[in-house]
Amino acid sequence: MTQLTYNEAFDPYHTAFRFIRLNAACQLHKKMPFDTLRILDFYLLFPFRLQAIRLHSEDTGWRKISRSYGDSAPYGAMPDDNSIFARMELFQRAAAVSLVQSGHLSAEAWETDEVAFTTLQLPTLLAARCTTLNVRMADIMNILCQIKAKYALGGRDGLKNRTGLLEYRYDSV
Repeated sequence: MTQLTYNEAFDPYHTAFRFIRLNAACQLHKKMPFDTLRILDFYLLFPFRLQAIRLHSEDTGWRKISRSYGDSAPYGAMPDDNSIFARMELFQRAAAVSLVQSGHLSAEAWETDEVAFTTLQLPTLLAARCTTLNVRMADIMNILCQIKAKYALGGRDGLKNRTGLLEYRYDSV
């Protein structure tokens, strides 16, 4: 694929960094489906797109926070959420494999298409950079951690259906 401009969505190194940021904020040490991490990553990268999620009534205030990130939208027209999300999968998988090989993701969990971060320490500068960015986006990081805790991935009321990013109708629930 030839790219004329840089986009973080299609950079496996930036994706690995976002995964590490999510772990730093949400403590993702328990096994979870890789698709959950993919969805959280998508909304970390595009926080202004959180408005499109069908939320529980008590969470609708998140839309206002999402709108405040409207200026972070890339210049020019972007494809729809589903197209971008589908194109990101290859880079997200490459990032996950890299983190498995470096020991930051559990290899055992990855064998079953799940992720679980290990307790391996990050280099000091990387940890500091994650903390700085997570503090700057504390409201979004808090929302993403709550989404992870409150919303299941599959089924009619799950993240797949609520976001419209993945097919949910054939999930076993």
